[in-house]
Amino acid sequence: MLYLGTSFADATLYGNIDQTYNSTKTTTAGVVTNQKTGISAYQMGQSYLGVRGAEELGDGIKASYLYEFGLATETTAAPTNRQSYVGLSGGFGALRIGKQYSQAFNNTVAVDPGGATGGRGALYLYTMVSYDGATNAVGEVTAGEHPLRQDRGFQYDLPNFMPGLKLGITKVFGNANSANNGAKVGDGTGFNASYSAGGLYAGFTTDSAKGQGILKDATPTIFPAPATATNKLTTLALSYDLGMAKPSYQSTKVSVSTATWKTDMFALTVPLGAATVFISTSTGKLDLEGTAGDRKLKGMQYGVNYGLSKRTVAYWHAGNDTQTFSTGTTSKTTGFGIGVHHSF
Repeated sequence: MLYLGTSFADATLYGNIDQTYNSTKTTTAGVVTNQKTGISAYQMGQSYLGVRGAEELGDGIKASYLYEFGLATETTAAPTNRQSYVGLSGGFGALRIGKQYSQAFNNTVAVDPGGATGGRGALYLYTMVSYDGATNAVGEVTAGEHPLRQDRGFQYDLPNFMPGLKLGITKVFGNANSANNGAKVGDGTGFNASYSAGGLYAGFTTDSAKGQGILKDATPTIFPAPATATNKLTTLALSYDLGMAKPSYQSTKVSVSTATWKTDMFALTVPLGAATVFISTSTGKLDLEGTAGDRKLKGMQYGVNYGLSKRTVAYWHAGNDTQTFSTGTTSKTTGFGIGVHHSF
């Protein structure tokens, strides 16, 4: 028998269950265009279940594996593949092959006090949901998970040259048929560097991918990219834990040709006993080469997490984001969620 959260036969089951009552409302040009209330599992990272393990191979080399699938615990929807990879590590560093979180996402979420929640106001999440290189009937690039998670790739962590410093390389294969045009749609390369010491964290990533578009909004609507275009994403993240408070900053920028999507976030986290209070403010700008989709954005997110135990957290998160289009139209979305998150 496998016990949850307990190692047995070199395998450990882990996961979390998150259930939230949430409400969102969108108002465009003074008219309510969308309003929803209900139960979801996305307020603190979605519900999921995974298995992971490792095996000592000798000579300081270790093999590892992980398989994790998302659970739509509020519906009967089928599980989804969140991560699935195998790896080797040793004096040469660490190599993981398969589907896994991108280093760009890992870097940005490291300083986000909201933890990439389902609440509104964290504008960088727009740039973290991009495209897998597939196209629809009219030739637009369709939405996928890249660069939030990356399929068909590997991540290599270099050996530690000094305490606290981490360097890595990512290579992603799009699996597109490049026999005719050599475009290799979806192929990408990335580099990451971070330093952590005391209360300081500083991280930087850069990624490029062929034929990937830019997300225009959460519908999603996509600004398509030619198969030969290069999508470039950079992220910068900084935080410093002062004990009584933790200020942080992050910046993301994604571009295709002259089209760009840029966001900046400033945040503050304050521990108050069993509770942690946070607030973040974001600004963003989407420039789609002078099209009607051009816009400026402002966002705010705030909330409190209350630790009922080491594994269970009750929380309330809320936020809003405002989009002002080049046409002068303004659209504002507000939302909140209250729920319980249990990890094991």
